[in-house]
Amino acid sequence: MAGAHPDVVKRLEVTAGPDRQIDFDIAFVLGWVPERPTLDRVEPLSEEGDRIPFFTSDLAQVEEMARKALKDWTIEIDRDPCDAHVFDPAAGDDDDDDDDELRMAAWRDFDGSLHMDKPPANPAIALTLAMMRGQSLHFE
Repeated sequence: MAGAHPDVVKRLEVTAGPDRQIDFDIAFVLGWVPERPTLDRVEPLSEEGDRIPFFTSDLAQVEEMARKALKDWTIEIDRDPCDAHVFDPAAGDDDDDDDDELRMAAWRDFDGSLHMDKPPANPAIALTLAMMRGQSLHFE
């Protein structure tokens, strides 16, 4: 599964909008479903019986997951252009490299550099991308 993670991030970067197959692939990469679902089969449910979240289209759903997973973290979402940043304000602002996994960005990084040429297609994708870029994925 670990090898699929970079592929999903790459696809999130280039998708033109909501993509249910990417939603399914994220659920698979996260281990929420035992095998990679495809659109030609009945939509799978998580082991808890929940529908797979709409990671690429439902900002409220992605934001709710982010807030549960990253308690006390700051979540910033920009709409024009679309971007998202999540960071742990308790990590401090010193220049310690160990803080890198406590700061994640979708498009424009904290130092102003860009992760990709164009911003994400929508805010839900932006927030999902920021979360997926994290060293240790915190989705619950």
